[in-house]
Amino acid sequence: MKSIKITGARIHNLKDVDITIPKNKLTVATGISGSGKSSLMFDIVFEEGRKGYLQSLGIFPGLENERKFASIEGIGPTIAVKQSVVRQNNPRSTVGSKTNIFNLLALLYSSEGQVKCSECNETIGQDRVCAKCGHEEERLELGYFSYNNPNGMCMKCAGRGAYYHVNMEKLIANKNPTVRELFNFIGVTPGIFRVLERNFKGYMDQPYLEIPDEIKEEVVNGHYVSNNSANQSFCLSRILQAKHKRGEYLNGLYEITLCSECHGYRIGEEARNILINDKHIGQVGKMTLDEAKTFFESALELNEITQFGKNLLNDILGKTNSLIASRLGHLSLYREMSSLSGGEIQRLFLNSHLESKLESLIYILDEPTVGLHESEKLELLQSIKALKDLGNTVIVVEHDRSTIEIAEHIIDIGPKAGIEGGEVIYEGDYAGLLKCDKSLTGQYLSGKAKMPVRMLKQNIDDSAIPRLVIRHAKTNNLKDISVAFPLGVLIGVSGVSGSGKSSLISNTLTPLLKSYFRLDANKNNTNGKAVDLEEESLLIETIAERLDGAENISGFAEVSQAPIGRNINSNPVTFTKIWDKIRRLFAEQPEAKRSNLTAGHFSFNSEGACRECHGSGRKAIFPEGSLKMYATCEKCKGKRYNNEALTVMYKGKNISEILDMQISEAIALFSDNDFIVRPLQIMERIGMGYIKLGQPTSTMSGGETQRLKLAKELGRQRKGHILYIMDEPTTGLSLYDTAQLIKLLDELIKSGNSVIVIEHNHEVLESCDWIVELGPEGGLKGGEIIAEGTPKDLVKNPKSLIGKYLTI
Repeated sequence: MKSIKITGARIHNLKDVDITIPKNKLTVATGISGSGKSSLMFDIVFEEGRKGYLQSLGIFPGLENERKFASIEGIGPTIAVKQSVVRQNNPRSTVGSKTNIFNLLALLYSSEGQVKCSECNETIGQDRVCAKCGHEEERLELGYFSYNNPNGMCMKCAGRGAYYHVNMEKLIANKNPTVRELFNFIGVTPGIFRVLERNFKGYMDQPYLEIPDEIKEEVVNGHYVSNNSANQSFCLSRILQAKHKRGEYLNGLYEITLCSECHGYRIGEEARNILINDKHIGQVGKMTLDEAKTFFESALELNEITQFGKNLLNDILGKTNSLIASRLGHLSLYREMSSLSGGEIQRLFLNSHLESKLESLIYILDEPTVGLHESEKLELLQSIKALKDLGNTVIVVEHDRSTIEIAEHIIDIGPKAGIEGGEVIYEGDYAGLLKCDKSLTGQYLSGKAKMPVRMLKQNIDDSAIPRLVIRHAKTNNLKDISVAFPLGVLIGVSGVSGSGKSSLISNTLTPLLKSYFRLDANKNNTNGKAVDLEEESLLIETIAERLDGAENISGFAEVSQAPIGRNINSNPVTFTKIWDKIRRLFAEQPEAKRSNLTAGHFSFNSEGACRECHGSGRKAIFPEGSLKMYATCEKCKGKRYNNEALTVMYKGKNISEILDMQISEAIALFSDNDFIVRPLQIMERIGMGYIKLGQPTSTMSGGETQRLKLAKELGRQRKGHILYIMDEPTTGLSLYDTAQLIKLLDELIKSGNSVIVIEHNHEVLESCDWIVELGPEGGLKGGEIIAEGTPKDLVKNPKSLIGKYLTI
């Protein structure tokens, strides 16, 4: 068939939609955030393609709770590249491991590497027999060349190449403090102090330099205990590690140290003795891809490399060249995936699919331009076209103007979100979309609907305007830069992927602010707060001389895209703290009082839970051995509650029906309860009216979780001058929703606050009072301030990359 035909699509908010998607074309699905695009493309097209493929292999694909559509034809094997999949959190996952280059490299070194004879130090070739003394060296297995394998990792740093340590020189700083003064200096709670006094007894008031060495070791590194996740007693390193994981700036007290055993190469001594072209595998891992390419090309010319080795090298070179062509040559094979920018990750994932050269597949991409600078989108769009030109069908769920423009077929779902969406508003080409008056997307693209115009602040250069100043920042790739952020305005931070935006804001400014507001009269002291010390963190150290001007603000709120809940029990109403108010409201109803039901009886985690599924609404089944699937609980039919809780009604709705309501519906229901309705109204205003009150936060996109955090912060109604820091708040937003966001940001400024947004969206940047642009490129070629000023200043500045895309 030449197309995918779906009739009667009715999952979530889709209203019996009939749709035809042409095959071997580039199709863009667009529309208001929450209109039903993802339901159609991911929950139907992707899931049905996946299910059909698994069934053809004899694999049980799972059970369905509802019929999603009437019929589907022309479906084939599908691959989805979703934002939730793309986001990488494992610090042990690197560019080398993700691209499979490191596995090929390990095979190359295992089969082709040369070793020095342990008897006479002569170089030994492939046969592992020394020509000089006859001694035979054992060939190392593949695992010895992996930093993630117990055989291959350096045991001192556990294969990380570096580790954090307590900088005692800085702590002591030419003084001779007592043990008590040391712990006082780093700041601990009274409760922890009592534990320390029990542990160290008479040593607490003795000078640290004069206590026995074994006690010094206890003070710094503690001893093994089994009563906490760190398996470590309270000591300097444990307390500083907890502070580091909370994102505090520690001013060099807890710093990264290159491993003294492997010198940052991550692997053990055995593998470091195996060489190709005078380099061991750890040295290649630390090279940038540009440098590694030169190394691989020179290795191909070596006489001692066999044909098998040359085949391996050609495969490695093919992957390396492909990554360099995707503008990723500045990355090293050892670069941790979790440290990459959104744009770098997107290019890496698309590159892997292009490299596979598979055809006749259906690719569904979830907002691939997220995190990309305008100047980088062209290359990404060329990659997407190349994927289609291989003979594949490519469907892109996207709001980006430049992606919609190049589409061969456009599907606009709407007209609005949630119950007001779920219909096909338009199908056809770009020119037709611009003429479609029913399409909000078409209206904004054609210029019929316009972005709100802010009254931009004038004379920001005036020295009287207070500023927040970072002095001499060197975090990650930042090149000793000092940046002044004017307060009381909307500031945009721009730059290409990997230029240093997150390093400057998330990894420098935010930790400095956290430290300032924790040290300032011990506000919000959370030293005793539990921290997951088992979870490995990124090897990032905030390096800056100081932060000036923090006294000009009353506090700050960071609104990032980090996940906010990993399980089914976390949802918008629990996260925004209005769930307790709703449950108390139910407990106050006459029926609840007659039955002696408390707020706990309306919790699916407590007395109100269905006895069969324990409040999850589903039950695990194991159809084939270890294969785990979920089916709706037969007793409560997915409602999560027992019958007793479901008998109580509030305005005709039971507690389960409340969780199943959209935010926009709930606003009307709770209109007479200001404490409940205020956060819901904020969520609706920032384009989240379509979200259900009980939707698990673990299923939300990065953009949705960020807007949920923003709604929670704004609902707190904090007093004074608050600095709001946002990381690409337009992620997942349509042009219509972006307009609502700009209005909200303007209100924050008018209320006497400051806002800093890391952003690529030129509509938002044009609405900023001030822009700081980093670059000129990514990685080592970035980390500098290439332009700063008003949007008009950047348009006139030849060094500015974003200025070329601003229309002022």
